[in-house]
Amino acid sequence: MLHHHFSTDLRQRQATAHLAQTMTLLQMSTAELEAALLAEITANPALELVEELRCPNCGKRLARLPCPTCAAPRPEAEAPVVYLSPRQSLGTGRRTDADDHRDAFEPRVHERLDEHILRQIAPALAEAERPIAAYLLARLDDDGLLPEAPAEAAAYLRAPLAAVNRVLGLIRHADPPGVGARTPAESLLIQIDSLAGSAPQPLLALARQIITGHFDALARRDFARIARALRLPAARVTEAANFIHRNLTPYPARAFWGDGKLPDPNTAVYGDPDMLISCQPRGALLVEVLTPLTGWLRVNPDLKAALAECTSDEERQKWTQALERAALMTKCLQQRNHTLRRLMEIIAVEQRDFILGGDGDLQPLTRSRVARALNVHESTISRAVAGKSVALPSGRIVPLAKFFDRSLSVRDRVRHLIEAETRPLTDDEIAERLAGDGVHIARRTVAKYRNMLGLLPAHLRGRAPLSGRAHAGVVAASAP
Repeated sequence: MLHHHFSTDLRQRQATAHLAQTMTLLQMSTAELEAALLAEITANPALELVEELRCPNCGKRLARLPCPTCAAPRPEAEAPVVYLSPRQSLGTGRRTDADDHRDAFEPRVHERLDEHILRQIAPALAEAERPIAAYLLARLDDDGLLPEAPAEAAAYLRAPLAAVNRVLGLIRHADPPGVGARTPAESLLIQIDSLAGSAPQPLLALARQIITGHFDALARRDFARIARALRLPAARVTEAANFIHRNLTPYPARAFWGDGKLPDPNTAVYGDPDMLISCQPRGALLVEVLTPLTGWLRVNPDLKAALAECTSDEERQKWTQALERAALMTKCLQQRNHTLRRLMEIIAVEQRDFILGGDGDLQPLTRSRVARALNVHESTISRAVAGKSVALPSGRIVPLAKFFDRSLSVRDRVRHLIEAETRPLTDDEIAERLAGDGVHIARRTVAKYRNMLGLLPAHLRGRAPLSGRAHAGVVAASAP
């Protein structure tokens, strides 16, 4: 009976370790995975990289990549072909067809926002805080905000709330300040704190009071209402509002792009992609899920054989643990690759029009729907998507999360309506025109999407060129 309980407990601990390791690897980008594998290969002699060219999918020995079997076109003309492909050799000096294909995707890159922040805060992070930082940075939205509450992140990570709050504090006070705030107003307040000592204290105090209690009126530029509520001269309120407008931004990520604008959607903001998509002559999509290994990982057979001859209990335990760790790494890596392949198969089918077209062709697709199709938890899909990017046939590099952006096609319609307007259209008029095309959204939602695009409201577009973008300040947050 005791032996049965011990065996059950051991299996449960092994399953838990397998799941935790798989989820950790799944969340890594290809570059992060390469660094992790190199570190593990160096630290654990039981894990061996065999620099023999094999197909990562079927295991066949190959003279060169890609595998003629796994990369062969499917009988159905438009069925996607999804296969694993090495991103680069770890010191082998080999060059493959995949390398030649990849040359078409030389990055035209700005540093990613999460990389920019991590580079600043890394020296201040304890080892146990690094996964917390990676989790929080991966969940920043396009505006640099983090709607998730610290307590939710702590519960998900099973980390102390104090540790999450400490890492979040480092993120929020990095450059650009205010990144990681839950709301635009909170971001502005963080930025005010960063200006302490560089602006008159009474002006900062009034700006904080306006943001805290009168943010909506500030966004509408209703300074008279604020002045009446605070029983202050209108000139003082106007001075504080202008200070906010000139020095702060409710969307801190836009300050990161250098000009108060979101990056052009046709400009890559990611480095080396984690997946490559190309179009074959017959129209089928060819999807490469990149792996960092040209060779393949295995448990060192010599060490496994030598274990039987080990006479010291201490040595036996040491090498047994090393072998178990190596076996766990190889199994979890296989599971990661399998999950990403299946995910990209669904995306290549569901989002074919977007892959070959533009933002307006994006189809509604949710993580929960994909999770059901793959019979996994939704959090598994979230980890698979986090921090990864895809190179499209056009050469454009987009975050993998973009395939799940339900608002993207509608935002694209809003942008086209504003670009084509002969007179400034109000948000109500844009909502009416969208409704005429069968897209029913509220005026407030139009304002939100317009803000995300960095476009001015109607009453200000009449004073600026149509091609101009909204200032990164509070005017960009207005929703008249």
